[in-house]
Amino acid sequence: MAIICSGGGIVLREVNIDDADFIFELYTGDDFRKTIGDRGIHSRQQAVEYIKDKLQTSYALHGFGLWILEANGEADGEVNGAAIGVCGLLQREYLPHPDLGFALLPTHYGQGFARRAAKLTLKYAAETLHLQTVLAITHPANSASQRLLQGLGFVHVEATIEPATGERLQTLSLDMTKMKAFE
Repeated sequence: MAIICSGGGIVLREVNIDDADFIFELYTGDDFRKTIGDRGIHSRQQAVEYIKDKLQTSYALHGFGLWILEANGEADGEVNGAAIGVCGLLQREYLPHPDLGFALLPTHYGQGFARRAAKLTLKYAAETLHLQTVLAITHPANSASQRLLQGLGFVHVEATIEPATGERLQTLSLDMTKMKAFE
């Protein structure tokens, strides 16, 4: 299990096949489907395929992707927390820059986990990947994510049409040289 970064009581690590049950639970939740969309995961086997074909392929192609978000941090160098969400960077074919993505199980909303995970991801993007710009896309009704992103310094730039669905999404951009995320 490759740990990407940790701090503030959380760990971001690469997704592996053992996470299939968690990915299935998260991606099939009503909130996930309403605010992020249906990713075609309707069985544990489809979760395994999604991990291999999408998440792990992204690591190999881009050096980043969505990572498992675990709570409770590290104890003596070993992860002791439970998976509560995902957070990371995605390189979508229809966007010119990587975009920040995150999702939590509803039982962990409002506890600061998404903000801490986003800050760790952006720090990694700046210090390790040396990215100059990071985007984020949200469903227009996902005001909680938009507020979180704006609090990190993202600004609305335009709408993006998601090619597969034709859905109009809010697009936000962060100039990594002017980040509020580290404050």
